Amino acid sequence: MIPAGKLATFAVLAVVNLAMLLIVVAVVELSFGEWFRPYVPPAVAVMDRSHTYRQNLYVPHGDIRYVRDKYGLRGVHEPISAVDVVTVGGSTTDQRYIDEGQTWQDVMRQSCGLHIANAGADGMTSTGHVVAVDEWLHRIPDFRPKTFLHYIGVNDASVGVEPHESDLSGKHTPWLRDIRRRSIIAKGLEALLATFSPPREVAHGITVAPGMPSLRPVDAIPDSVVKYVQAGYASNLRKLLDLHRSRRETAILISQPSHPSIVAKQDGVTWVSTAHPGLQGWGVALHLINRATATVCGENPDVCRFSDAAADVAFGPGDFYDLVHLTPSGARKLGSYLCRTITATR
Repeated sequence: MIPAGKLATFAVLAVVNLAMLLIVVAVVELSFGEWFRPYVPPAVAVMDRSHTYRQNLYVPHGDIRYVRDKYGLRGVHEPISAVDVVTVGGSTTDQRYIDEGQTWQDVMRQSCGLHIANAGADGMTSTGHVVAVDEWLHRIPDFRPKTFLHYIGVNDASVGVEPHESDLSGKHTPWLRDIRRRSIIAKGLEALLATFSPPREVAHGITVAPGMPSLRPVDAIPDSVVKYVQAGYASNLRKLLDLHRSRRETAILISQPSHPSIVAKQDGVTWVSTAHPGLQGWGVALHLINRATATVCGENPDVCRFSDAAADVAFGPGDFYDLVHLTPSGARKLGSYLCRTITATR
């Protein structure tokens, strides 16, 4: 039996060591964390950095230069106060595998003469759009673009197939999200886990098999998809528009297309490649989400404009290198289309 005196000594040592550990953690976090920055992008690790790497996803293969400024934005070539338009979305907005000067934002800049900033971040859902505007873009000093382009839908389609309760109720944990984005220790642990994890498949891992594509119509619409679009996605869009309304900004919501040889919509029916039957729920979800985007935008004409890129732009197989991500040729088509769209709204 351990004497009571030794137990007391152990307890005191444990308390002292814990206190010292907490002090060290606090010093590290306050010195190297993002706790005093008024804004934090969703992917803070790519702030103020330039990367060059090889892409072999589409022809011609080559080196890609990818640059983010100190605000976490891509493609800004003027003072931050001079930016007219900002684009918000996931990896299809970010375009990590498209070279500087060839993104659809670059095409808009060149075609329309706009001062445009790319605020895309991988994996952004409609919830992420709300967070990005509220906790990042609206908090950057001297950053006051009056037009926000939201390229939105494909990531929500994935959520809609198997939504969690929080996706339907809108109950999220902002304190946990804040810790993950601001804590240097949390980011270090995530980076360490990523080192020992299998490489992330680029672009959802969905590609087109050689030969003529065969598409099959989808008859059933999963109940989970309908429920998510109504209770989760549409609700998030209304929150997003309220944020823009409070700042007297214009939001342009853009529907998202998919590779026409994998998922297509014809005469109101969703068609999915027979080589990818698991995408039936996703394909239906995307088309319902695009329809909901138009509906919610139409309900808020004072702040919102809808741009139906999925229906209006004649994308071909060569415009995608996978299910949803554009090649430079696809980026040129989308950028030119959005240039005409934004010109018409001004």
